[in-house]
Amino acid sequence: MPLALSGPRRPALAQMLHYAFRPEEAVQRNIVRYGSTHWIKSFAGPVLATASPDHARRIFAADPDTFATFAAVSLSGVLGERSVLVTHGPEHRRQRKLLTPPLHGPRLRAFGEQMRAIALDHVARLRESQTLRAHDLTTEFTLDVILRTVFGVESGSELRAILLGMLEGFSPLAVFAPMLQRPWFPPFRKYLAAREAFYASLDRLIAERRRSGTSRGDVLSLLLEARYDDGAPMDETEIRQQLLTLLIAGHETTAISLAWVLDYVLRRPEVLTRLIDEVRGQTDPDAIAKLPYLGAVIDETMRISPVVTDAPRLTRVPFELEPGLVIPAGTPVIVLIEGIHRDPSIYPDPGRFRPERFLERRPSPTEFLPFGGGHRRCLGAAFSEHEARIFLATLLSRAELETVSPTPSARVRRNVTMGPADGVPLRVRGLR
Repeated sequence: MPLALSGPRRPALAQMLHYAFRPEEAVQRNIVRYGSTHWIKSFAGPVLATASPDHARRIFAADPDTFATFAAVSLSGVLGERSVLVTHGPEHRRQRKLLTPPLHGPRLRAFGEQMRAIALDHVARLRESQTLRAHDLTTEFTLDVILRTVFGVESGSELRAILLGMLEGFSPLAVFAPMLQRPWFPPFRKYLAAREAFYASLDRLIAERRRSGTSRGDVLSLLLEARYDDGAPMDETEIRQQLLTLLIAGHETTAISLAWVLDYVLRRPEVLTRLIDEVRGQTDPDAIAKLPYLGAVIDETMRISPVVTDAPRLTRVPFELEPGLVIPAGTPVIVLIEGIHRDPSIYPDPGRFRPERFLERRPSPTEFLPFGGGHRRCLGAAFSEHEARIFLATLLSRAELETVSPTPSARVRRNVTMGPADGVPLRVRGLR
């Protein structure tokens, strides 16, 4: 391996399976044995992995043309070659410029009322003594938010069943082993069929919007109206792939984060009491989004159980990680979110769930990075945070919940995300 760093010697398959399915254990073991920055083996060859905030800062602050997408091969097979998660360089910057306005600022505040209305609807369906899985509840909510705010359709549309089939039918193995992205692999064949059904439904929506000539204020309408600097619109292929990206990258990650919040909070009466006291009576989405303890609870959840475990890059040119340590072009690099979030020098007693730490000290962007960092930071981060706060405030102010399982949920690999193995079983004790 190049560079004067060490790493585990086990075969690439063993290392990838360990990291894919037990990332917390794999990352911590490697950090203890080989330091915060070390080599690991992958199917693509040696990968430089770092849990150093200083190294993360250099990587995220580098010229955008320094890095390409490490997972371009696997992600392009799932999302398409023009997805914003796949492109790099000028094309990536051009896409982000067009995709950012619908997910931030005034548009996001307008979506807040819709998010709260959807949350109220889902909470109204709960019944006393009902037992359910938190992840099912949060998935239903986030899917309806996506349908309403991104696609501009109601929850009863045909698109809902198509999206659920596509999300549930995808195998995590196909993400880590792109050779399985073939029709002969049954899970991927099922995903491809669902994706084609999604594209067909989306094409009908696009045609209807173009015929009507009116905007509904949803993300689809805004993208149809948007123009690049040269005046060119997004074509249908790119719109398809960007909306598929928003769906897969935004829907499941938020649903999982919300389920984790409930798993942690309902096991800690002191946290739950303080949280309910803060959200009680709050109805304005903008005010809810600014509640400090609610934000701290969500942040602590994303710190201790990050939905995405790393931020990958691929060097396009030689890159100096630190004086005397130059990474050759063509080298995969991953910033270990999992490792940084568990660093005891940043977060004392890192295994303990303690939201107050985010009220006492605000970590830097390379000490707390659940949405990645740099010019490739998640486009939907603000949207996701807004959505999560509104849902939790609405749910906890109107429903009295209790955990059913005696032990916390185990983390399992879903695809690129890590979610609760049992979905977090809950019981509705009462409704307010």
